[in-house]
Amino acid sequence: MGTYYGVNATKNLTPSPQNSLDPSEQGGRVRWIHDSYEAAAVSGTIVMGGKVPQGAQILPFSKLYHDAMGSITIAVGTTVGGTELSAAEDVSSAGDVELGNDVDSFGTKLSSAANIYLTTNGAATGTLRLSLAYSMA
Repeated sequence: MGTYYGVNATKNLTPSPQNSLDPSEQGGRVRWIHDSYEAAAVSGTIVMGGKVPQGAQILPFSKLYHDAMGSITIAVGTTVGGTELSAAEDVSSAGDVELGNDVDSFGTKLSSAANIYLTTNGAATGTLRLSLAYSMA
């Protein structure tokens, strides 16, 4: 059996100015955004938190906590109607939604500063709490 190295592990083997690790991927600072919203028959888009800066990588342990909200779904993204952090999630029972935890959104840097948008497909009633962590260089 062979030994194989990931991209950053390979860079660690032969560090140089041309082959250096991005600080947002190792040793970068982590920032946290928290926000809450008390929805009362809200249908459409809810903006949560402040702007996440350009170049930030949203960390996979970020979550949206929610009450039981009936037979609706909520999508979470960095654009209105966006789903890159979480596609349409069933929120009929109280719980949480993991954000940015799939292979396509994990580790992707934001190309511009962005808000976090929750998009409902019906009237949402209950408490929403955002816990979003991101890494920066």
